[in-house]
Amino acid sequence: MKKIVIVFSLVLPSLVHAQSETTKRFQEKHDGAFTLFFYNNTLKMLNMEENAEFEALIKDIDKMKFIRVDKKERNMDKAAFNSLVEQYHDEEFEDLMTMRQEGMDIHVYIKESSGVTKGLVFIMDDDESLSILDVKGAVPLNKVANLLSALKPTLGDH
Repeated sequence: MKKIVIVFSLVLPSLVHAQSETTKRFQEKHDGAFTLFFYNNTLKMLNMEENAEFEALIKDIDKMKFIRVDKKERNMDKAAFNSLVEQYHDEEFEDLMTMRQEGMDIHVYIKESSGVTKGLVFIMDDDESLSILDVKGAVPLNKVANLLSALKPTLGDH
């Protein structure tokens, strides 16, 4: 009985805080793609300078998953991109904003429940690659660009 309680207590948090199903399917379809996971504690460790602005930026993030694929290698064309966006819409993610930064189109989608942000998805698209940053939790909406800038050294050239 004690083992069952331990197993249940380990599995339940992963079920409650799962990333979006679309992101999960994308990762499975593109097995071997460059993938990073960040949990709140991991993000706090990135804040070695104890920057208060960065701490405020990440305080409501439970976890993040980053996936990058080479578009040519993975046959990612405009139709595949549109299908991916439609799958996020099917999961009740809504368009939040689109921006262009350093030759990259960044599409941001938000999922809310009763006015509370439950998750954000960033799809970053340039000529060579497509990346997804799936955020479980919340980021102050006026700081979305700041999050991408803060994570850029960790995520690489994207």
